[in-house]
Amino acid sequence: MKISKKYYNLVLGATLSFIMSVIMSFVITIVNLGFVDTFLYKWGEAFLAGFAVSLPVALAVVPIARKIADRITK
Repeated sequence: MKISKKYYNLVLGATLSFIMSVIMSFVITIVNLGFVDTFLYKWGEAFLAGFAVSLPVALAVVPIARKIADRITK
């Protein structure tokens, strides 16, 4: 399934936000709790909270970051 190019920034922002939230919540959960019995539950909570924050931030920042990267690269 292909999505229209007009949704490129939305798809990019959502994808980056999802991947970063998974990785960051996993690492921070390990650092704070270690591998405890409730690890998956706590990781899920941390992921949902992180994704709820990172999605709107990524959607706002991705276009700005692209413009900056375009300006400083050839």
